This record gives sequence, C-alpha cells and structure tokens, in this order.
Amino acid sequence: MTERTVARVVRRFARGMPPANGSAAVLWGLPTLAGWPPEVHSLTERTRGGRSTPGIRKHALGLDTRDIAVVNGLLVTSVERTVVGLAVTLDLKSAVAMADRSIAVDRRGRILPLTTRARLLETWEGLLPFRGSVRARAVIDFSSTLSGSPNVSGSRVNVALNGFPEPVLQHPFVVEGKTVFTDFYWIDENSVGEADGKGKYFDPVMRGGRTTAEVVYDEKRREDGVRRQVHAFTRWDFPVGMSQSRLRTRLLQLGLPFGRPRLQFR
Repeated sequence: MTERTVARVVRRFARGMPPANGSAAVLWGLPTLAGWPPEVHSLTERTRGGRSTPGIRKHALGLDTRDIAVVNGLLVTSVERTVVGLAVTLDLKSAVAMADRSIAVDRRGRILPLTTRARLLETWEGLLPFRGSVRARAVIDFSSTLSGSPNVSGSRVNVALNGFPEPVLQHPFVVEGKTVFTDFYWIDENSVGEADGKGKYFDPVMRGGRTTAEVVYDEKRREDGVRRQVHAFTRWDFPVGMSQSRLRTRLLQLGLPFGRPRLQFR
C-alpha cells in the first residue's frame, strides 16, 4: 500500500475518519518489514460504530484531539499514537523499526526525527491500561535514535533475542583522515558488524551522485580501513539480519559470547 493509495481512499470514502494503524504509518513514512494489509484503517467516534466497508476497516475507539495530526492535508493519528498502537500488533522487528525511525537522528540531515522517546512514553502512559502495554513499553524502551535503517533495527532485535552483548551503534573510526561510522561495534570483543542493504548501492539519493561501482569501491576502502583497527569484522544482508538463527551463526564467527536473551518482548 502506497501513500498515494491511502490518501485517495481517505479523500474519497473516509472523510472525517483519520487513518490509523498501518495506514497512518504509510502517511508518516514509517517502515515495515512485513508489508501492509490491503485495507485502509481509520478511527471513528464510538457512537458511529465500527462497521467497515469494502477497502476500509473502521475502529470505533473514539477521537482524542491530542492523538490527531495533519499530514499532507489529511487528518491522521499522531505519530506517537501510531507507533504505540502498532507496537502491540506488528511483528517485533517491524515494531522496533517503526519506533527507531520515529526518533531517528540522521547525522547527514537527510531525515528528521518525527518525535522523541519521551513523547512516545507520554502517549503510552495516556493510553493505560490497554492490552499489549507491556510489549509496547518494551519496544519504546528498546528504540534507538542511532538505528540507521530497518535492517539495522531488525538486526538489533535478533542480536538481543540471541543473547549477544549489547553493541554500540554508530561507533566512529578514522579511515584515511575521515571519520566513518559502523552499524554495530562490540567494545569488549573489538569487533564490528555491518547490516548491508541494496539501497546503499542502488538508491540514487544514498549514492550521492556516485555510480554503483564507485560506491562499492569506496565501501571496500572504508571496510579495509576499519578492519585494520579491529579484531574481527563481518557484514550481512537483509535476509540474514531478519533471521535469528542465521544472524546468530554470523555473529558467532566474530567470537561474541551469548547467553539468555537480553530483553523479553511479550
């Protein structure tokens, strides 16, 4: 489901009913790792009921003005309400990726944070008590301003569930006189992990005017420079990062210790 599709359906069939859940996330530009359902989800007043129509799923949960915002001229649930709500229903990696993106601070200024962890917690507290509140709180507490991509977010979850030590995100290294940053760095083991994605090599925005070949060459020089400073280095692609067992195998090759999961998501 695209932003254009959601906007078209809302303008035509769901006026006055702010998009919610996945539909709101699409309008906010939040990522998902598992795809969105085909229906547009919207909030209605409790008195109007929740009867849905083809293509629109209504949720008669009531409208609180504090939870409503405007995106591209459309009323929509606030980013905080959207993230907290989906933290309960989405798969864990998607929930964390969404929370990470909402508070992400980009060093290059390409994206801006949509909210703060404090505001997410304020919304969470305002909704109490609600089913899934423990899981939603765990997602918020686990979220990071330094997660650079959905691949990093999903990998972070599997690192924690595998019981590996907590890594430092965006650790700086100096390579050929320039400061570069790594996705994961384990201080005690002096080891680096990189969650690689296709966008780095094929997205014109991320390439910054370079060809794919130039990006590959620059990345190799960067990796070689980091490798000279650490004990071990590995990288993985999206399918490996999203698999708890495959990522465990990859990180064991770094010599990382592991034990009980560091976090429990219920």
